[in-house]
Amino acid sequence: MEHPIQKALSYLLIFLLIVIFGISLAMVYPVYSNYRKMENAVRLKREEYNELKRERMTLLSEVHDLEHDTAAAEKVAREKFNLCREGEQILIYR
Repeated sequence: MEHPIQKALSYLLIFLLIVIFGISLAMVYPVYSNYRKMENAVRLKREEYNELKRERMTLLSEVHDLEHDTAAAEKVAREKFNLCREGEQILIYR
């Protein structure tokens, strides 16, 4: 059978362990929360970066086509500036 002092020390030790665990949890949780927010921000920035990278590649491709393909330049002239060849008529539908 346990001695009353040993029993009291066991309860005190369990109480101290619970208090230490609670304090540790209170100290770690804000840091973990901040970490999750930063991780989410990094993920969003990576998605934005990848979208901008795809847009850049599309624009580079369009620039290359306009510089090297007369059909692409003609298409832009017709659609954007309403230009036409000699003898053609432009019909605008609204």
